Amino acid sequence: MEDPATVKLMTLINISATRPGKRQSRPLAQQLESKRRRPSSSQPAYIQPTPSSSSSSSSSSSSSTTPPTTRDPHQQEQQQQSDQPSASLELEGYNSDDDDQDPAQQTTPNHYSPSSTESTKHQKAAAATTTTSNQPQNDSFYLHFGNDGPLAKVAESLQPEQQLEWKNQRRNLGPLGDLQHSSVQLSSQDSLPATASLHSIQGKPHVKVLEAFLDHLRSSSSSSSSSSPVSPLQATLANTLSTYTDLHHSHLPLQDRQAVKEVIAMHSMSHITKTRRKVLKNNERIAKASSSSSSADVSELHDIRDQGFTRPKVLLLLPFRNSAISWIDLLEKFSLCSQVDNRARFDKEFNLPPGTVDKLAQPEAAQKYPLDHRETFKGNIDDSFKMGIKVTRKSLKLFSQFYESDLIVASPLGLRLGIEKDRDSDFLSSIELLIVDQMEVMAMQNWDHLQFVLSHLNKIPKSAHDTDFSRVKQWYLDGKANLFRQTVLLSNHDSAEFRNLFNKRLSNLSGKSKTVRSVAADQCEMSAVRGGIRQTFGRFDCVNVQAEPDLRFEHFKAKTLPNLLKSAVSSSKTLIFVSSYFDFVRLEDHFRKLDKVSYAAISEYSSNKEITRQRESFFSGRKSFLLITERFHFYRRYKIRGSKTIVFYSLPENPDFFKEVLEFPFVVKKEEGRQEEEETPDDVSTQVLFSRYDLLKLERVVGTQQARKMVEQERSTWRFV
Repeated sequence: MEDPATVKLMTLINISATRPGKRQSRPLAQQLESKRRRPSSSQPAYIQPTPSSSSSSSSSSSSSTTPPTTRDPHQQEQQQQSDQPSASLELEGYNSDDDDQDPAQQTTPNHYSPSSTESTKHQKAAAATTTTSNQPQNDSFYLHFGNDGPLAKVAESLQPEQQLEWKNQRRNLGPLGDLQHSSVQLSSQDSLPATASLHSIQGKPHVKVLEAFLDHLRSSSSSSSSSSPVSPLQATLANTLSTYTDLHHSHLPLQDRQAVKEVIAMHSMSHITKTRRKVLKNNERIAKASSSSSSADVSELHDIRDQGFTRPKVLLLLPFRNSAISWIDLLEKFSLCSQVDNRARFDKEFNLPPGTVDKLAQPEAAQKYPLDHRETFKGNIDDSFKMGIKVTRKSLKLFSQFYESDLIVASPLGLRLGIEKDRDSDFLSSIELLIVDQMEVMAMQNWDHLQFVLSHLNKIPKSAHDTDFSRVKQWYLDGKANLFRQTVLLSNHDSAEFRNLFNKRLSNLSGKSKTVRSVAADQCEMSAVRGGIRQTFGRFDCVNVQAEPDLRFEHFKAKTLPNLLKSAVSSSKTLIFVSSYFDFVRLEDHFRKLDKVSYAAISEYSSNKEITRQRESFFSGRKSFLLITERFHFYRRYKIRGSKTIVFYSLPENPDFFKEVLEFPFVVKKEEGRQEEEETPDDVSTQVLFSRYDLLKLERVVGTQQARKMVEQERSTWRFV
């Protein structure tokens, strides 16, 4: 009996139409027969031999096989560590054999690239930094995505939707720091040598994209040194991404964000360039063979599989329109295109309207808001947008139709609204590179939107969309495209939601890595808090994560709140910080039912008028308690006056918020002829509720070692000054 994927595929093949200029689809029987792979008589040239096959014994037969030898675990770990990408500043480019005249040299005023004079000036310097190779067997792009590559053979032995087993190992990659690498554990011994050989082979970006990348770094650098413009961080990241493993950079600092974006943009455009030029070259070969009378030419091209179901190959997810501007600028520079279509429309729709004053871009904003807030919210912060980008040899077309695009830039909300409106997500069926930037911002928007988009990736399409199934790669037809997709996640901190996404949604056969960090005592948020503040951390027992919200609420009702009301100090001027909106709603409902307890509440949904009224009532003392949500603080970053006791009903996801909230009691309003008296740290106290499931949040506040003690030891109350 045919499996559901095969039945759906048969339907798609039957309804697909033949287009002029394309190869004629083979009969259905031949289509299904092609799903059965022909056994290979010899090992592909690009798969390195196993150690046993390199023996110098002349008596062994060339066709005999030797079982994998058992190695000492310590030696195996050293070998795997040596297989990791090096941090060399020299990046090697791949020069395809189908490249014509360099499109980057055909510049026009509309193209954001160095002038021809400047390009000539740096030609020798680029040659010193860039090494070219035209051997596909040395490029992980072909090893990873090739229809007959080693990963394709591994995927053939797996069942659709099969749960993969992972082996975790910790490594250090210099500028990237410590990484936890997860590799797939396979039961088929025949597939192990193929996957093991991939770890020792790095990818090579397209040489012309790499040259454009280097020119950009030189033009943006203030140094006139002849040394490589590539920083150690960029070189390490480029070599890591070139292996097509998944990566979650979970501790990306603000000062490194631009350098990381430059490398990822170069990697994305290199992937698009390689993919498109390979397809175009095969189109020429097929057209030439079709016009030839020689049957040998036609049979040679009988089984070319170089495509997916649809054209889009890269998906870039961003939280706001302002985030897309810098990404598009980089993609333009690395696209090798001499012109950009619809750039004026992009500038109009993604920037603020003419005449609008951006308060966060003004110099005085630095005195009121922290740097990360200004960088996140300056410019156009509309969170609903989507745009296709089509790349050709000469032009980069913005706002192209999705099915004609190579890259899609969108917000999770914008993409979800489009999918639900059109009831169509087939354009996501062939995504090979997924990039999610600023995940910490998306978590503050609506995490469900991102989950929705990810659930629609790499599914077998519902319609044919003029697909030439004779050229679709086998693993697409088998419904295993998710096993080949590379995913790059960027965030400035780790969280349970991010880890769940990493563990459950990423299934790349090349493996996946995430940065891990131990927070030292002198680097945690508590070390930056004013000395003298009395800090009490109370742990409540919880053995079931599903029951954690209920147990937290019961602990607050039974212990925390009664203790606050008993004290003459904490029974008024108390601010309660809540990270979850659902917990906020529950708490507000509880306070509403209490007699003789006055309170005010502010959330991300409060209007400006309501916020002003509630802040004033709390500062004046008419309201004893003030409830605020983490999202409210994230979007507004107001400095709320009037508090002496601060209760963290739950620790914030963003560790910076802990220090910022504890500065609220010391905020004074400066007016001419009037000076408010500033509180002393001895008069301020804070109480924190936590459970064992808050370890990630807790270690960013108190440090990794202290956090482990607080969740593992029997002691439930911890006090710090």
